[in-house]
Amino acid sequence: MTALIPITLISGYLGAGKTTLINHLLSANHGRRIAVLINDFGAINIDAALIKERTDQAISLTNGCVCCSIKDDLGEALDAQASREPPPDLVVLEASGVAEPMRLARHAGNWPGFELDAIVTLIDAETVQMRAQDKFVGQLVHSQIKSADILVLTKSDIVSSDRCQELRSWIAGLSPDVSVITGDEGRRNPTLLIGIFATVPISRSMENYLDASKFSTCHWNPRYPMNKQNLEDRLSLLSPTIHRVKGFFIDEETKALSLLQRVGNRLTFGEAPKGVETGLVLIATAPKHELENEVKILAESMEKLAEIAPF
Repeated sequence: MTALIPITLISGYLGAGKTTLINHLLSANHGRRIAVLINDFGAINIDAALIKERTDQAISLTNGCVCCSIKDDLGEALDAQASREPPPDLVVLEASGVAEPMRLARHAGNWPGFELDAIVTLIDAETVQMRAQDKFVGQLVHSQIKSADILVLTKSDIVSSDRCQELRSWIAGLSPDVSVITGDEGRRNPTLLIGIFATVPISRSMENYLDASKFSTCHWNPRYPMNKQNLEDRLSLLSPTIHRVKGFFIDEETKALSLLQRVGNRLTFGEAPKGVETGLVLIATAPKHELENEVKILAESMEKLAEIAPF
């Protein structure tokens, strides 16, 4: 089976900071080949030292990333990325500030050779509630928030901590299960936004991609078959500080390796590519010991359900 290329959709109303985030993703030291698809190069400000080649339609970077213009045909742009050799590890798709993210995600995430990794919506801490009440754009802003797997609260550094807490409470009323991080956290750890790639062996440590003072990661390797429904039920009980879970496990029903991906509160299962090993990686905005305790409880409960003695 050929691995599908994951797509992260970057959404958010006009002025929320999408271009700033994309500039950071292109220049960050994440070690992955990222293809960014945007409508306009105008606002992209890439360090000249990173630029390997520039044309009217693409900017190739020395770190293996590429920024490409969508022009008028998203499918054509995706096909062009799939035909690259080697193909990108991830495609980041910037949605227009007035786009409905779910509609775009369905189109791009179901394109042959691709799969949706996450919908990341940026919201401006200063203006989002005002925009949400606007009779012309309020419905769109609500849709962008409710469609998100991860919300990035931008410009939180220029509002008070009380204001940020009020916003988090307001967001919880609109979308109770969404993961919320600040723009600063997104810059510190792009892995939260761009995911854990299927091309990276799960046993490989993710510590190099994390700011140890802010984030933690933990690896769990269940070597026994697990029931999908039991696993889904147990993962739903994880702390909201755990933003991502991805990896491979043995499906109790089929006895085959399966892919699991949880972004925010959205969980999907899929076929595992050939040559991978069992193992799940969890990423959290919580201290290491708290995450390890969560994983320990998860492992013990799944072992008990599988009637396998803990080891």
